[in-house]
Amino acid sequence: MLALPADFSELVSFDAATGAVATREGKRLEFKQDFIAGDLSDYTKVLASFANASGGVIVFGVSNKPRIIVGAKDMSDEANWANRLRDDFEPEMPFSIREYDIGEFKLYAVGVDSCLHKPVICKKTRSKVVDDKKAGKKDVGVIQEGAIYFRYAGQTRNIGFAELHTMLVDRETQYLRKMMETLQVIQKVGLENAGIVDMSVPKSRIFMSKETAKGLAFINKGQIVQEAGAPAYVVMGNVDLQQVVHAPLEDEDKNIPTEAAKMLTKVVREVYGINRIHPPQVTVILKHLKIHDDNVHCVVEKKMGRKYITRAGLKAVEDFIRKHPGDAINVFGSRAAKAAFLVGKLKTMPIEAIFLLAEGVMEIAEPAEEMTKTST
Repeated sequence: MLALPADFSELVSFDAATGAVATREGKRLEFKQDFIAGDLSDYTKVLASFANASGGVIVFGVSNKPRIIVGAKDMSDEANWANRLRDDFEPEMPFSIREYDIGEFKLYAVGVDSCLHKPVICKKTRSKVVDDKKAGKKDVGVIQEGAIYFRYAGQTRNIGFAELHTMLVDRETQYLRKMMETLQVIQKVGLENAGIVDMSVPKSRIFMSKETAKGLAFINKGQIVQEAGAPAYVVMGNVDLQQVVHAPLEDEDKNIPTEAAKMLTKVVREVYGINRIHPPQVTVILKHLKIHDDNVHCVVEKKMGRKYITRAGLKAVEDFIRKHPGDAINVFGSRAAKAAFLVGKLKTMPIEAIFLLAEGVMEIAEPAEEMTKTST
């Protein structure tokens, strides 16, 4: 955003006694005697031409002949400028407005810097009605959709071939320079240690490969919110840690719930003797383990609205079922499945243990644990 000076004399050279202005209009400056609301798109057109060149300022409150300070009677607020610029041109142009008091007169300056992402292109056609001495009132075009305006010496007009060619070459050169700088940083730190932070959205997103993300721990407000490991990174500012994305996903990690359920069928058949597990039941287990939306065990592809269960997610579910079958069946199983599991456990228990179980003296232990008796 262009920083307008606090002192008007730094912007325009003038005689304080007479108000005569010595500075001439040029590639970075244009004068207007007053602000006219109906001419707002004329002004945004000039700002767009500045943005496509070296930046510039429109000063309101200076007459044309003679070039003298006369003051501006009115000025639109910043919101109107922002809305019209946003409606008329793309990409967005950051701008500045400043008010100056010169004696009894008020002057206003509106400026833009040279745009970083040229060209600024007009995306709307606008016209206005003007008085013509011969034809009376007539409609005159102001801006044209698809036009690229450029600031030449003291005037704004459609860009010429030479300037457009130079602009596009410069843009490509800047892009390649930034790309090379990024690649040099990646080469310096190592590809396996590098990630990308996207700051184009309200909550910054962190993109990194699966290998890079492995073993990292993020600390946010005193709590570790990523998988335990080292080193740990303290989050400063507005960063959405749920946006840590393993990209690109390998095909083996792109398992939709239906496919994941089929892959886990063998596990539930071995552990419970159940013919199959349904996709909603897999989701219930993932939610119970609190890994259903962590972008590690489950990854959501926002563009297609599709949810994938990765190999890590499948392994977490399988480990839960095999190591804690009792807890797992209570999480996802039907009443019949829970009853069948209990009956199966009872069949393998000694009669003495069954009596103790009935009396509440002992509990059914997981397979990895030994059944223990407690005396009363």
